[in-house]
Amino acid sequence: MKLWYSTCTSSTPVHIALEEAGARYERVEVSWQRGVNVAELEALNPLGAVPVLVTDDGRALTQSLAILEHVADTHPASGLLQAPGTVERAETLGWVAFCAADLLRAFAPLVRPDAMTSSAAAQAELRAYGLEHVRPLLEHADRGVAGREFVVGDRFTVADAYLYFTTRLAGWLDVPVAAYRELARYQQGIEARPAVRRVLEREDLLD
Repeated sequence: MKLWYSTCTSSTPVHIALEEAGARYERVEVSWQRGVNVAELEALNPLGAVPVLVTDDGRALTQSLAILEHVADTHPASGLLQAPGTVERAETLGWVAFCAADLLRAFAPLVRPDAMTSSAAAQAELRAYGLEHVRPLLEHADRGVAGREFVVGDRFTVADAYLYFTTRLAGWLDVPVAAYRELARYQQGIEARPAVRRVLEREDLLD
């Protein structure tokens, strides 16, 4: 397999899942700022987005949720996803969908407000809007991990890969997170995992 990724994007949880699964794969970094592997990525995914996972038979998979499910199902011993048809599997995928859709979408006004408008006043309004809308989502995540090591069940799953990434993204975007004490505890536990730390080091995301 070959993972096409870019640091601190939705490819990061896929990167984590591959490491947790002990998968054999190659990494191909994409950087739009440095012009690295951009054309090659667009040949695999016309939308020009990461992640892309090229399977051993040459198929290019896109969309992080689908790739995470594929990684988990092809490495069942990892326990990254529960058995098909179980409520626990649906709960895990529900958290992945929450992260990939609701939470990441809410961060959009905070990531590049300067790309949306050149007006400083409008950029400030966008940030205020983003902070207002991300707050209840972070509160939901904080409640979801309260008193828990993992968000679903008693072992690390693809939901933890995505929830860790998206909630840490809040801090990287200077979202006030001091009130979310359960999230902070949860993040520390996930970040201590060797596979997670390897990815953070490779993507230069360690504080």
